[in-house]
Amino acid sequence: MNPWRELIALAPALAAKVRAAHPPKLRVVADGRVLYWALAVPEEEDLKAHAAWPGQNAPSLEAWLVERLAFLEKNWPEVQEVELLGVWAGTPPRLEPLIQARRTDRPTNPTKRQEL
Repeated sequence: MNPWRELIALAPALAAKVRAAHPPKLRVVADGRVLYWALAVPEEEDLKAHAAWPGQNAPSLEAWLVERLAFLEKNWPEVQEVELLGVWAGTPPRLEPLIQARRTDRPTNPTKRQEL
């Protein structure tokens, strides 16, 4: 499974983590290279308001994350590792790892139950 698909599958948990940490921005790092330096995290009220207009299809933080991750997957499909970091203002900025995903050769077992 590619790391983008893994993160998309974990979108509900990732959205909950972003809500809890409440970073104003996200940094997206793939294979050690920064793809987004400081992606502004929208407020959920703003997402709901924008979703009322035609062409705006991300009414929640979870949907917005899936949309952004799918865009990144389309443009960088071959990456091996992806990390999302919360970014807070400061000199230097405060960075906090939120989630990391790596390419796997076989499907992952998210329940961690042994299959018979």
